[in-house]
Amino acid sequence: MDVLQAWLVAGIPGLVVVGSLFAGRSPTRTAIGYFVLAALLVFFLLIPADAISAVVVGTAGVLLLAVGRGGSVETEPNHHQRRRDLQHAHTEGIPQP
Repeated sequence: MDVLQAWLVAGIPGLVVVGSLFAGRSPTRTAIGYFVLAALLVFFLLIPADAISAVVVGTAGVLLLAVGRGGSVETEPNHHQRRRDLQHAHTEGIPQP
């Protein structure tokens, strides 16, 4: 299998799947996305033996890690959720008119 066939069969569909897995903020989907990226990296290193394609896939993974996908930020509630929870907890004991 040459490089073009490898990209058409596994590379492009794999990156589309990875993009859809990283669309949300689910830690489970993010972990699956990193697993698919690692599988693509191994695929490009072994099947067509193309280091440049493996570097492209690895760079996508590094960029996703650099922007904070899959880290502790994914599981922490955002500022607005914390603020709403605090406001709700503050007004919980106050009788409403």
